[in-house]
Amino acid sequence: MNNEFTEPIDELKRVADEINSLRRDLQTTSAALGRIERRLKAAFPNYPEKPKKPKKKKKTEKESSLKTSQELQLIFEELVACTQNGGDGAFATRVDEFRDEDVIALAVEVGIGSHNSLSRRKAIEGVRKRVQEAMQLQFEKKKTP
Repeated sequence: MNNEFTEPIDELKRVADEINSLRRDLQTTSAALGRIERRLKAAFPNYPEKPKKPKKKKKTEKESSLKTSQELQLIFEELVACTQNGGDGAFATRVDEFRDEDVIALAVEVGIGSHNSLSRRKAIEGVRKRVQEAMQLQFEKKKTP
């Protein structure tokens, strides 16, 4: 039986072998770079040290929104209304007017993630989805008498 395709297990073995080969190559290259750098430092004592990347500080205390739950619900309803009237462009324009922490708080209020896991972009995407869902629900309510 002449089979043109390889079996999945054979393909997995081939990929695993390639990964191991690349890993060995990288280790060899890294060791060679280390040796070259040590020789360079020995030959040129004034050779500058590698610049160390500053460690990113974790934001343990993000600024939180000063808006109440009721204010956030009103903002959401306003976003639904302006999206119905002006489309996605109106939504984007209105959302851009809010501070990052307010957009994130709004996303949390409508059930998108938590304060620690959301960026402004993800919060806006989540709120946009909830606005679209709300518009669909309103449309469904209007359809059924």
